[in-house]
Amino acid sequence: MNSSTSNQLFDLSNINQVFRGNQDMINNVIQLFLENVPEYIGEMEKCVERQDFISLYPLAHKAKSSISMIGAKNMEQLVSTIEEDSRNHRNQGGLGSLVQELRAKCNLVNEQLRCFLDTNQTV
Repeated sequence: MNSSTSNQLFDLSNINQVFRGNQDMINNVIQLFLENVPEYIGEMEKCVERQDFISLYPLAHKAKSSISMIGAKNMEQLVSTIEEDSRNHRNQGGLGSLVQELRAKCNLVNEQLRCFLDTNQTV
């Protein structure tokens, strides 16, 4: 596993331990993240546009599982705030900016994960 990047926005040590270094399994988890989390965030953005904050909570909860699997702590804290605020009907005026911030962080993490996959493909 390449860990030379000090600005890496994810930490795969947990899934590396769970899968005992099986790079194929780790790559599969990353691929699922890359496919699912942007979709969840897209749905979250639609909820904010519709001001449907009740539907925001389950999407944030689903995204949080995938985010925690890849150890993206900055995203995990943010999605937890979105989840809690939407579930408890708090900060409805600020949820849109939190979701936008989550999208921006997701884009950066996705870019890094794609680079990781490019350098850690198994044959």
